[in-house]
Amino acid sequence: MEDLPRPFISTRLLYLQPLMRFKKVEGIDYKRGAEEYPRKLAPSDRHHLLTKPFYNLAFKHDRWAGDGPDSDTHRHFCDFANLAVALALPPGSRILDVGCGSGWLCEYFARFGYDVTGIDISSDLIDMARQRLANAPFGLDHETGLSSRFLVHDIEQSAMTETFDAVVCYDALHHFEDEHAVLKNIYAMLENGGQLFVLEGERPPAGSDTEDELRSVMREYETLESPFTREYLLSLLCEHGFAVVGDYVSVNGLFERDSNSLLSQINAEPFNYLLCKKISPAPSRIRDSRKPGRLLARFTASQVGSLQLQPGERITLSLEIENAGDTVWLVSRAAPRGTVRLGVKILNEKGEPVIEVHGSPPLSRAVVPGEKVVVQINQPVPDEAGNYSLKIDLVCQDICWFEQHGSEPLRIEFQVKD
Repeated sequence: MEDLPRPFISTRLLYLQPLMRFKKVEGIDYKRGAEEYPRKLAPSDRHHLLTKPFYNLAFKHDRWAGDGPDSDTHRHFCDFANLAVALALPPGSRILDVGCGSGWLCEYFARFGYDVTGIDISSDLIDMARQRLANAPFGLDHETGLSSRFLVHDIEQSAMTETFDAVVCYDALHHFEDEHAVLKNIYAMLENGGQLFVLEGERPPAGSDTEDELRSVMREYETLESPFTREYLLSLLCEHGFAVVGDYVSVNGLFERDSNSLLSQINAEPFNYLLCKKISPAPSRIRDSRKPGRLLARFTASQVGSLQLQPGERITLSLEIENAGDTVWLVSRAAPRGTVRLGVKILNEKGEPVIEVHGSPPLSRAVVPGEKVVVQINQPVPDEAGNYSLKIDLVCQDICWFEQHGSEPLRIEFQVKD
């Protein structure tokens, strides 16, 4: 999406909002419905909330044909793994699950050693989530229990008074009537550079069976089922100060290796998987490294080893990198155009590069203006004796080196002895 001034986006969204969400059934108190709907469920469905995503296939919904798990359950299992990889959080990170329901996603993240908080407006669902985690048969490891807590909280009314490393809104945003209030309060619970992962299905086509199903659910359970168009969801995140740093599709399933056309077997589901990062203060426009503004990095090195080394030894140091410009640094394993990678060069006495490495070590996450990341450098030195310099800069792939934008690289002089 092109970077747009927020005032323009706000006016445009205000005008288009009725067209951007699936129209709700009028005359329903959806907040009360969200609080009370678990009480309307059949015993088999209530039990499913305690075991989700697992369930007794004997109770499979009529719309799912064939044996084995249905495609929706298949998606959930794939989503969980993909979500954890995309967030790439270190152990002990604090995660908030907004609209946690019965705590199924919370249990998954707690088993990786994250400190998980789940919030929901329904006290019945919070009780289920507490029961679910209390009955988990094993801890995190042989000495450590799972770290989780569950709170009844209305995210449309207020933010919590604490901050988190990441917030997950998994298939939940469309249940809220005031999506602006939800994102405003999520923004308040993240530090600059904090991550938000949003998964949302797209608004169904007019006249589709899905439209009829959503209206039926709203009437029966009095819960809001109002998904967004993709354009509106992306604009909404931008308006509230979130940079979309990962915009994914999920391709679930196993595919025949011998097929002549593997792509013909792939069917991407109509879901938006959006990894976002908070920018603080929220800018009037969000720039990223595909169309960069000012690319500026500040390097701080610590734990520098000996500056006199033997052939075959390594330079090891901890390197802090601060995004001191106005552009979000995007990252990717595949390093497409406009992503940011570390560039490490070893120069001889003539200033000629004798070793050059790009992308190692990688930046594990996108970096917003004002945010700092730490990487560990472990670079072999040349085999030939002489005086050298280690030069570290960032490269905006296929666009420029940061040095070309006036950013000062890090230089460390060293000697390789006979």
